[in-house]
Amino acid sequence: MNNSGKYAGVFNPYAIVIAGTLFYIMLLGSCKTPIKTVKIKEAKADSTALLDTSSENIYHILKLHEFNSNWIYAKANVHAVMNGNSNAFNITLKIKKDSVIWIYISPLLGIEAARVLITPDTLKLIERINKKYKVTDYKFLHDFLRINVSFDMLQAMLIGNFFAYRNENKFASVYVEDKYFILSTLSKHKLKRSLEEKDPNKPVVQDMWIDDVNFRIMRNRIEDGKINKTIEINYADFRNTDYGMFPHKCVTDIQADKAIHIEIEYTKLTLGEVQDFPFNIPDSYEEMR
Repeated sequence: MNNSGKYAGVFNPYAIVIAGTLFYIMLLGSCKTPIKTVKIKEAKADSTALLDTSSENIYHILKLHEFNSNWIYAKANVHAVMNGNSNAFNITLKIKKDSVIWIYISPLLGIEAARVLITPDTLKLIERINKKYKVTDYKFLHDFLRINVSFDMLQAMLIGNFFAYRNENKFASVYVEDKYFILSTLSKHKLKRSLEEKDPNKPVVQDMWIDDVNFRIMRNRIEDGKINKTIEINYADFRNTDYGMFPHKCVTDIQADKAIHIEIEYTKLTLGEVQDFPFNIPDSYEEMR
């Protein structure tokens, strides 16, 4: 897509669409306004669960403590840096679990810049400023960042739940570091060799730092040594809700073909209320090439 030079350094609509598509649905920001909080069950596993610190048991407890709401509505301020270019913008987000992710994107002046509709098999984008649209699949995201992405993965990233970066990923070991359990796809006896430069078969490694009290993911790091690609997501400021503990602050860094840093801050959050997902492509709009 061809962007007018008048947007350079101020508002890049293509960057807004891409950032909104890829990263708002992957991240959460800190909420400045109070939300309804309730006390959740402190343990869904029995009191002897921690006597078993195998990777299988830690994973089991992690799954028991996942956030689970069928409907999400949120407003947020977003700051995105891509290859040194910075953009700040606002987003409205709506989610129906396992079905739809809808994003309304606007610059700080308040006018609509873009709208995104994501389903398990389709991505739809409307870019208002240049009157463009795109209907595509997840190959669009893969080609942009060379990162495999699915709807389930994006949804899990959004709420801080577990996802396997690769379908065959299985957590082979667990480490203890300060107040965290670290689940890793790399077995301990392979760790030393995988760090050696002479190893031609460096695996894709996914590590998750899990809090030893609330059993929520605090940090999720994926590293592909073969192609020097790294994704790291850090969650913080967990608060109780009717649907489990929700991470209200998150920072994501991606080092791949493009270097990306994303920070998000909520200004409004509503859970459990049915939402609609308005999305209409005007006849006058041209398809993005």
